[in-house]
Parts: sequence; C-alpha cells; structure tokens
Amino acid sequence: MLAVLLGSELLPLAHAAPESAFKERFYNAELIAKVRIASVHRMVDQALSEPGMTAIKGYVYAGVTQKVWRGPAGNLVAFRLSLDACQQKLHSGETYLIFARTDADGRLELMDCSDAVEEGQAASLLAQLNRDSQG
Repeated sequence: MLAVLLGSELLPLAHAAPESAFKERFYNAELIAKVRIASVHRMVDQALSEPGMTAIKGYVYAGVTQKVWRGPAGNLVAFRLSLDACQQKLHSGETYLIFARTDADGRLELMDCSDAVEEGQAASLLAQLNRDSQG
C-alpha cells in the first residue's frame, strides 16, 4: 500500500518532505476524507493586529465531505491550516483529499501543504484508498 501512496503523483505534492514524514502523516491522520470546500474564513491573530491592519495567521475551511475513509463520517467538516504550516490557500468550490489531525484544543488541522491534495492530482491515491476500503 505504501508504495502506491508514495508513488509518482504524491512525491511532487510533498515538496521537500522526506518519505518517512509522509508515511507518518498518513498513519497519524484522524480524518482522511475527500472534501469540497464550501467556505474559507480567516484566522486572525488579535495580538499582532493593529487598527487598520489585520494579522492573519491562517484559514479555517468548511466543507462537505464526499467520502470519508477514516474518522467521523459526518456530512460537514471544518479544519484549520495555519500560514506557518502552508503558504498556499485552498480554494472555495474545489475538492481536496485531506489528511487531518486534531490539535490540542480538539480542532481538526492540516500539518502542512501536502495534507491537502487537489482531487485532480490524487487519482492513484483515491483509487488505492477505495480498493483498501472494499477489501
């Protein structure tokens, strides 16, 4: 299974992350789901914000789950992605395969950019997850 998960489609998405780091994220994910992003909200850092300037520390994404492989099987999901972990913003209306964990406060979060894979770039991973869930 790991050979497919770390195949040619995923290595570019993991950027410079070592193979063992990706394996760890996969096995530690508390939620693995295909999610269509419905809305994007800013996480504001009140301590760094000043009048006329808002300091954004990341985004909270709300989405509709299309399929869940691991974790609670609800229809809606919300997760966080800090700018410290990933400078790329996910787009409303797009579908992603996400690997999320809970933070110390019990909220779902992504640890870095490679924890959100655009649906169009995740074909082999989605096929593998579907095969494993049927077996």
